[in-house]
Parts: sequence; C-alpha cells; structure tokens
Amino acid sequence: MDVPPGSGEFDESNELDRLRRRAYGPGADIAGDAAAQARLAELEAAQRRQPAPIGEAAASAPDPIPERVPVLGSGHGSRSDSASSPQPEDGASAEHESAGSKTIDGAPAAPWWRGRRWFAILGGAIAALAVIAALVAWMSPRAPEYVLTPDYAFPPDFVLALKSDSVDADEPKDPHGTLDRLGLDADEMRRYEDYGYLSVWSGESRYGTTCLLVAHPVQGLNEGIGAEACSADDLDTIADLMQTTGSLTRFVLKSDHVVVYEYLRAAEPSAPEG
Repeated sequence: MDVPPGSGEFDESNELDRLRRRAYGPGADIAGDAAAQARLAELEAAQRRQPAPIGEAAASAPDPIPERVPVLGSGHGSRSDSASSPQPEDGASAEHESAGSKTIDGAPAAPWWRGRRWFAILGGAIAALAVIAALVAWMSPRAPEYVLTPDYAFPPDFVLALKSDSVDADEPKDPHGTLDRLGLDADEMRRYEDYGYLSVWSGESRYGTTCLLVAHPVQGLNEGIGAEACSADDLDTIADLMQTTGSLTRFVLKSDHVVVYEYLRAAEPSAPEG
C-alpha cells in the first residue's frame, strides 16, 4: 500500500486509526491486504518506540492489543490474524522458546524434562527395590514340596519305641565332638529302635533344648549319612534326612517314641518309545 507523501505524525496517527479499524472493527477487511497488514505492524511498532509525555502517558496510552486477534474472513468464518500480532524486534523471545524454556505469566518456567526428572528417579528406585526383593526371595532357602503341616494329618510310616535310657543306652559314636557342641551328656542319652541301618538318639542339652540325633552306628554322629536337630521344649523336635535319591525321611520326637514319615520323590516320566 502506497504511503501518501509528506505524511507527518498527525497523518500517521490517522492512518494508524484507519488501519486499526480495518483490522479490528466490525467490518474488518485487512485479512486479504498483505501490504496493509505490514503497514499496520510498522505504525504500531513506531508508536511503541515513541515516548509519551509524562503527564499524558496514562491518559493517552492505547488499549493493549491481544497477540492473536480473530479476523473475519470472506466465507471461511473467523481465523487468527498472525500478521497483526506485534513481534519482538530482537527475536529474543523466539530464541528463548526454541531452547525449550517457556514463560508462565511473564516468569520463566522450568523445561519439561526437569519437571519429569524426579518421576524418572522415583520409578528407577522402585524398579531397583523390586529386583532386590525378587533376588532375596529367589536366594532364600526353599522348603521341600513334601513338608508336612504342623498337625501331621497323615499317620506316620513307622513308630520307633524307646529302647534304652540313660546309662543303659548305648552311647553314640562321636568322632567330631557333636555331643559337646550341642550341650549333650553321653550318659544321659535315650536310644530308640533302629530305623533300618540307622540308630536314633535323643537328649536334653544344657542349653535347655531337646535334641534328636540320627546316625549310622559304625560311622558315628555327623559322619556320612545322618541328621540332627534341637528345639525348645514347647516345640516338636524334627530331624530331616535327605536321601541321595531326593526322597525325604522325617523323624519327629514324641516323648517316649519317635515317629517317621517317608516322602518318596516321584519317578521321572519315562520318554515315550519311538
């Protein structure tokens, strides 16, 4: 759009008012006039650079213009007139926003990755704790599948009666000092009927516990095949003997006898003949 020659401050003011009416008035038609849009932006920028008189600054200050103003277009409804939005002269705002930092009410906001950093740290810590808990559970000793319930709902496979007591009992062979380690006196042991080729003893220790010992009479305690266990007086004393076949034999002390439970490992399924 051509600017009239010799236009001064008064003419520019009239021109600015006229262009504003074309841009913001009821019959806005500046949307299709690129030259008028450019001239409007130029005049508004020039007006912002001119200092207003001190006494008249408040009275003559123009109303704030929104950055994006809806302009009625022909046959297409309303749209935003990006050309009418005043742009910063030095491009600092665009550079700041391109670096990932935005402003909220004029104050710089933290980049999006800083706001989510703590969520990432928290999620990593939770995942690490879950892995540690899984490792602890996996490494903890697992009870065999065939462990009995405390009530022993099934009848025992064998019952070993008391055979001899105290000085009359045959002392177990003790090559490794097991009796002294457990706090037992060899002269106060009780012996029960043999379980196959294994002998079974019990005794009260000086530590206030009741102990049950299973061993081969020739090899002795804690030598070769055998088992030992001690428990408080109010608990059953249970000695578990693991067989080389993977089966379990459980000995449970019951006052004047010992009950035996046998748990045989299930046979591996044979491969189909082909």
